[in-house]
Amino acid sequence: MAVGDDALAGQDEIDITHVFPPDNTKSRTIWFKGYYLSIYNEQTEHYKTHIVNKTPTTEYENYTVPAGYSVYVRAATVKFEV
Repeated sequence: MAVGDDALAGQDEIDITHVFPPDNTKSRTIWFKGYYLSIYNEQTEHYKTHIVNKTPTTEYENYTVPAGYSVYVRAATVKFEV
């Protein structure tokens, strides 16, 4: 499996750095804990969420990823709601 496949399937993907491409058809929910999260629309250059933690968070928090937004995580554990 490729990096990100487990997270997209709703399973914990531990300590990854990855860019999840946008889903142009629907919004998604991502569960995040770690150092860095960016939810970004490349077309409009709009940041929905941009988090940089000095120390990693240890409990999941959920964030809405609107349709058309990419997700970039660094040193994070993530999963998507399926």
